[in-house]
Amino acid sequence: MSKTLVNATAVLCHLLEQAKPTVNGTTLLSGPFGEGGHELVRERLLVFGPTLTYVTCPDCEVETARVVRTVSVDQILLNCDECGEVDAERALLQTYTVSLSRLIDRLVSSLALPPTSVKVIDIDLSWRLGIEEHKRGKAQTWYFARHLNDHAIAKRLLEQIRADNAAQSAKIITSSDTPLPDGSPLSEYGVVNLAAVARLSQSRFIFFDDRVEVTLSQPDEESIPTTSLRYVREKAWAYVDGVKYELEGMQQKILLALMDAHAHRLEGKEIADRCGSEAFPFQPAKYFGRNNEVYRAFIKYVPGDKVYELNISKREP
Repeated sequence: MSKTLVNATAVLCHLLEQAKPTVNGTTLLSGPFGEGGHELVRERLLVFGPTLTYVTCPDCEVETARVVRTVSVDQILLNCDECGEVDAERALLQTYTVSLSRLIDRLVSSLALPPTSVKVIDIDLSWRLGIEEHKRGKAQTWYFARHLNDHAIAKRLLEQIRADNAAQSAKIITSSDTPLPDGSPLSEYGVVNLAAVARLSQSRFIFFDDRVEVTLSQPDEESIPTTSLRYVREKAWAYVDGVKYELEGMQQKILLALMDAHAHRLEGKEIADRCGSEAFPFQPAKYFGRNNEVYRAFIKYVPGDKVYELNISKREP
């Protein structure tokens, strides 16, 4: 594995966590960033930003120095109130900034997600990358965000996850340091740092399979049930034909409402009340978009009585 490419990914995360993901050429292409910075430019994840006319003096590193003139192709002359005339590299004037649009496109393609599924959540800060289907009814909803150490940004991402009904399937990648600060709205979610789970490569990111947790884990139980709701309450799992489906929050609430109801029958509004939803009309099927097999196996609408009922024949204890 190339240390340069690993370093480039770490440099990228560092820049993304700045208020503005911009850096001057001298800092980017030499010193601690060095080769990693060159790779980011080569991969076009960094593009030219504005050319500066005032910079921090490279000699005293305190005062602001004004550009006097160009001396040669690579050299400029600065004037610093503290140091006087100072020779400096021309690269000090050129800035580079992260191309957020290319970064998101690169993440989407690297995760093999459909590009049409990208959604901006918080402009220039957080995105829903898309939904990855693994097998029948199995999905992961991928998100990327900067500045997740800011509780307000984390809260807006959490609100989108809930709106997507993706509480159980959300996978969050960030440029922020992890774990997130205590009290973060996303403290109960698996949030991973991009540089810790992937490295830059040619036109893509390569994800380390052993570091990206997926939802397709096998059950701990010795025997796998065929079609069952026995784990709905404790683990938010349902089984259909031997396949485990990890339930999202509202899906679990709907099933529990019917399981706990007398005769396992409820009107839509009764289910909504038990689930704490104000939606009207309340239609349970809408909440099982990524787990349709579970809905079809266990829930039936009876038009004549206008009620939803649990499919008892499918309900294994």
